[in-house]
Amino acid sequence: MIRVCLFDGSDLSVGGTELISLPIPSGAVLWIDIHNETPGAEDPIFEQFGCHSLCIQDARRERHPPKTEHFKDQSFVLLRTLADVSEGLSFQTQQVAFFIGDNFLITRHDQTCEVIDNWWNFGDVEGAMAKGSWVLFAAITNSMGLAYIDMLLEFEPTLSEFEDSLMDAPGDELLRQLIACKTSLRKLKRMHSYHDSAYEELLQHFDADNLIFAESRHAVTDVYEKFERLHSLSSLYYDLAGDLIDGHISLTSHKLNDTMRILTVVTTIFVPLGFLAGLYGMNFDNMPELHQPNGYFILVGLMATIAVGLVALFKRNKWL
Repeated sequence: MIRVCLFDGSDLSVGGTELISLPIPSGAVLWIDIHNETPGAEDPIFEQFGCHSLCIQDARRERHPPKTEHFKDQSFVLLRTLADVSEGLSFQTQQVAFFIGDNFLITRHDQTCEVIDNWWNFGDVEGAMAKGSWVLFAAITNSMGLAYIDMLLEFEPTLSEFEDSLMDAPGDELLRQLIACKTSLRKLKRMHSYHDSAYEELLQHFDADNLIFAESRHAVTDVYEKFERLHSLSSLYYDLAGDLIDGHISLTSHKLNDTMRILTVVTTIFVPLGFLAGLYGMNFDNMPELHQPNGYFILVGLMATIAVGLVALFKRNKWL
């Protein structure tokens, strides 16, 4: 599907490829959204607007890290937006490519993009296009960043619940949930580091090429700050999840150490008792104590004294 918006400075026209063939008036802005189209349908558009062939290849790849490239008359930005969010931090992303020129914006994505659909159907497209293609690009990607922020902020109370559960009843299920969250946060951290770098490069492009569109630079800076915050938040939550996992392992190890200490104390007590029982349990005729009238009581008393003495020693040393 190919959707086209044309803002000529006063009116907004919405349609298909027939709007592309019109002579674009001076000062007009064009937004072309390409969704799940064949290369044969995309190529004429890319060729008409002079899109670089390598950028087109990157846009069509199933997976590619977010990136930014600049050319004489346009820029190429590749980002990943949320496609689906499940319980917790279980999420899927999709790739969205942006080709940005002075008077046009081309968005390309293989799957349905909720952010772009919301902007197309309900957003202030006319207001954004009136300020230029860069402002429209920044507005769309700003919504992408907000979706990530909402997901992370909704997850924040879950971390607090994990921390409370860790103190009350740590268990294997809690550890599995923490590891799953840390895995998702690692993906977010890595992805937003790419987003952060891409927007930082965009701002450098504005400065290096002396682009003096104050409104455009302000809009891009605003989105850069959001992705920078996302990178910081995902890194913070990743570290917190790691700390909770380390805490869980430490508590489990501490409980195991307590158990092993008790077992060691019990073993230590019964070693001399077992030795005495084994010694006098041997059936030799010439054992000196074999016919001792009070031998049984003496041996039992000795064993009790050893046991009580060891228990007292362990308690004194706070091993029990």
